[in-house]
Amino acid sequence: MTTTPTGKGRLPAREELDPQYTWKLEDMYASDGEWEEDYNVVDRMLGEVADFEGTLATSGAQLLRWLHFADDLNVIAGRLGNYAFRRYDENTANTVYQGMMDRVMAQHARIGAATSWVLPEILSMPEDVVRGHIAETDGLEVYAHHLDEILRMKAHTRTPSEEQLLALSMESLAAPSNIFGMFNDADIRFGSITDEDGGEVEVTKGRYIQLQESRDRRVREDAYRAMYGAYGAWRNTLAATLGGQVKKEIYLARARRYENTRHMALYEDNIPEGVYDNVVRTINDNLAPLHRSMALRKRLLKLDAVRPWDLYVPLASEASFHFPYDEAVRHVREAMAALGPAYVRDLSSGLDGGWIDVYENQGKTSGAYSAWTYGAHPFVLLNYSSTLKDVFTLAHEMGHAMHSYYTWKNQPPVYGGYTIFCAEVASTTNEMLLVDHMLGTQSDPELRLHLLFHHIDAIRGTVYNQALFAEFEQYIHQSAEAGTPLTVDVLSGKMSELYRRYLGPDFEMDDAYAMNWSRIPHFYRSFYVFQYATGLSAAAAISRAILDGSEGALDRYLEFLKAGSSRYSIDLLRDAGVDMTRPDPIAATAGLMNALLDKVEELL
Repeated sequence: MTTTPTGKGRLPAREELDPQYTWKLEDMYASDGEWEEDYNVVDRMLGEVADFEGTLATSGAQLLRWLHFADDLNVIAGRLGNYAFRRYDENTANTVYQGMMDRVMAQHARIGAATSWVLPEILSMPEDVVRGHIAETDGLEVYAHHLDEILRMKAHTRTPSEEQLLALSMESLAAPSNIFGMFNDADIRFGSITDEDGGEVEVTKGRYIQLQESRDRRVREDAYRAMYGAYGAWRNTLAATLGGQVKKEIYLARARRYENTRHMALYEDNIPEGVYDNVVRTINDNLAPLHRSMALRKRLLKLDAVRPWDLYVPLASEASFHFPYDEAVRHVREAMAALGPAYVRDLSSGLDGGWIDVYENQGKTSGAYSAWTYGAHPFVLLNYSSTLKDVFTLAHEMGHAMHSYYTWKNQPPVYGGYTIFCAEVASTTNEMLLVDHMLGTQSDPELRLHLLFHHIDAIRGTVYNQALFAEFEQYIHQSAEAGTPLTVDVLSGKMSELYRRYLGPDFEMDDAYAMNWSRIPHFYRSFYVFQYATGLSAAAAISRAILDGSEGALDRYLEFLKAGSSRYSIDLLRDAGVDMTRPDPIAATAGLMNALLDKVEELL
């Protein structure tokens, strides 16, 4: 068995990994056969959906019966999807789970079509009747916020027949995202380069950042050329794919009578559009810390200009810090003591209990994520390679996992998730607590510099880079809505202009880097990325209040973790102590980056 795959040479096959470091999907289904049984249960339940049609307005009790039935249906369907997608992500070339995933998506489309009458039927009821049912029917008060959400969607819900057609179109409309995902995870290859020691190493997405952290600039550039050259070879196909995704969003926005695609994306979670504008405008007003970090990078690396392959090499020293996975687990566990013994106990059940898939293997989905569905503990995918960044990725994804776990344990199914706007707060709060813990416990001055630079780079990547992506995304949607074709020249031209403006005079753009839009999966989840910036800024404020011992800060935060989607996101964060309708949290995060740069200058 391979316990800790090496960073060079052949990737291990899935079956070669030590089970100790793989997730336990058997906690959802002991076998594919059990999955098939639930798949058939959902199909049988779909046959019962029509019995409810036309009856919801008859009484509060009948409306409650439907809501309970819908909860049961969604819980089972969600578990089916979670299992299929996680199995697929173990090895995206496995055709068995490709097929299972396709069946889940087809079933979800059938669910959407079969239940497309529900919203129009509820919305056809006078609002005072709905509220009367809530007041008079025991058990229906649980669904009050959910029904408020439905009533809020009245202006954007079509007739039952139109809703059915929209639901039937969703499977085909998913094509751009599915095609990109298959290409990006299963098909694209980057070839091999020669490493610092003269050996051949295959460039993969999991290894790319490691190669970008090499002290050998030739290695960094070679890896960069290998990756961006591969994407560049498919430039027109990838432009058409992203363009197809934007056209899909435009179609849905117009079909549902939204002002534009951004209005549609933010309306779903009741996020004021001014919050998006705050992010872009406030970051553009505070580019000086980012420019300062580029100037420092140029000086410490002794470069005439910072190029794209110079953006991730560590600046603190040539020391290479290696954190075996078990050591990373210890650091994360100790850092979360700030959140109290109950949190640490529950966190440990995840760290030690089969929640996490640790190492890269052949065909495994790249990157890292936490996935959950109601009624099962979360699952965390990593591609752990023992870097300091990987330690923070573990903390980050376990923050997501714990948010999901507490939501599941404290909310009914109808509120058993949380919005994208709140999603990055818990993960980034964990990162903030980890960096504070490690700075407080690690005496090695070189490691301390690495930690400071990690914190600076986190702000750069999570706030500044995501604001750049948000500005790019706004531009391409507005351009397409105005009738401008999203050609390679349009996409790359805008990305090039943004990188020059954001990174400042000490950064020198490279033509291939203008293709960075082609490899960003989040552009297939429209207007998502700005919420990384809001999430980190909210997390910075929350973690500082907890570490400072501010009265009630910890209790407010733990209540936030348990709240799921039981209230609107803006209100949940405001109750946790952060008002994201104001520019202050974003500006304060830019100020934090400046303060960290001051500490670096002092140490240097």
